[in-house]
Amino acid sequence: MKTKLFTIIFALIFASGLNGQILLDENFSYAAGDSLQANGWTVHSGSTGPILVVSPSLTYTGYPLSNIGNAAKIDSGGYEDVNRNFSEETSGNIYVSFLLNVTTARTTGDYFLHIGQTTLGSTFRMKVFIKGNDASSFFLGISKGNNVATATFSTSTFNYNTTYLVVGKYSFLSGTTSDDLVSLFAFTAPNLPVTEPATPLLGPLTDATTDLTNAGTIALRQGSSGLRPSFIIDGIRIAKLWSNIVTGVIPVSTVAESFNLSQNYPNPFNPSTTINFSIPKTGFVTLKVYDINGREVKNLISENMNAGKYEVNANFSELNSGVYFYKLNLSGDVSFSDTKKFMLVK
Repeated sequence: MKTKLFTIIFALIFASGLNGQILLDENFSYAAGDSLQANGWTVHSGSTGPILVVSPSLTYTGYPLSNIGNAAKIDSGGYEDVNRNFSEETSGNIYVSFLLNVTTARTTGDYFLHIGQTTLGSTFRMKVFIKGNDASSFFLGISKGNNVATATFSTSTFNYNTTYLVVGKYSFLSGTTSDDLVSLFAFTAPNLPVTEPATPLLGPLTDATTDLTNAGTIALRQGSSGLRPSFIIDGIRIAKLWSNIVTGVIPVSTVAESFNLSQNYPNPFNPSTTINFSIPKTGFVTLKVYDINGREVKNLISENMNAGKYEVNANFSELNSGVYFYKLNLSGDVSFSDTKKFMLVK
């Protein structure tokens, strides 16, 4: 009985550690031709024309969810809107990152992605829009809860048939029941900022719609046939920190007996490698990469982390061949620091 109870408690603690890092990864690792509702997504609107899985997946230099599994396609042939749950949050920031490749879009515009409460209902927030500009380009837009007529759109345009990394941000505020903020970021490969840019593409902005009580659902929307864009979406990641978007940090265990920074593998590598480390105490962790001259070139981790063992999967496509150093630092009740050398060979 004691063993079973310990197992349950350990599982709950470990799940909590996972939720503290990444709330959801969706790589559409299902058979091409399958519907999303046959693979964990729930239909909440419409009754015909499901969203289908397509192959191949989208790629984006350095993004941890690039070129994994397959992708999902939305076009003019469907009506069903779908959603799936992620680990519920009620405070702080929620980041939703995804790869987007648009084929066509109407000049009227419409939203295609939003988050909602764990029980979805009709409180759709952080609506992300696509609006056509001309035969070769489109605009991105966002609103907290308003529809297209009062959404805010970018002044810069984006090209059709080009893969972009898009990041939506929902910020819980406690001043009133209608003051939460949303922002939108968009990047072209190989741009992948290691820290959150000070100036988003759009926002931060709000509107008079009520705030979310909690955030626990991501939804994909086809909308009406006369408004919807056609696009492929892939690599959806929902996280609490910007650093979780740009780096794949995987908790391996909540138990660590000692401090340890392992040698990366493979080494030499091109362009991705894995780094493992252990911290027996909770504290503020940084894992940074430096060039041969001691200049910081990449920030892999910069956040409070619980005690445990972790695996970091990092892509260095943006760096040149050469010798680099990665340094782990823990500060808090106890401190620890270690540095190791690795080689990128292209």
